[in-house]
Amino acid sequence: MTKNFILILILIVPLLGQELDSLKQKSTKKAAQRALMFPGGGQFYNGQPIKGALLMLATVTFGFMSMDYGNKYKIFDGVNTTEKTRYLKLRNKYGWWVGFIYIYGLIDAIVEAHLQPFHDVMNEDLEQPKEEEEQKQ
Repeated sequence: MTKNFILILILIVPLLGQELDSLKQKSTKKAAQRALMFPGGGQFYNGQPIKGALLMLATVTFGFMSMDYGNKYKIFDGVNTTEKTRYLKLRNKYGWWVGFIYIYGLIDAIVEAHLQPFHDVMNEDLEQPKEEEEQKQ
């Protein structure tokens, strides 16, 4: 049941970040809101679905790994305490990675939304003004 819910969430949530009119100016506030809703949400809003999917996949993967090592730490009943300590360190390590990815996604979404007009200008055809000048003559 939980696995099905997570699978549905992974498949449906990216659609929430899509805008109908991709030619509109991107808002840094909307990008930040979507990035706070789920990792990669701001990237989907900014029209970067591959980056958004990678951030979401990394967050889910590291989250599951952190939970797995946390469960191993809780149920450990062996004599070797170094193994239990190892589980704790790995749980914390993957937990921190989830936080880093989440913060990176938030900052990246805001920066990309802010720089969107710059990307539009840089993608313009530079040869177009020459053709217009030739048509005037």
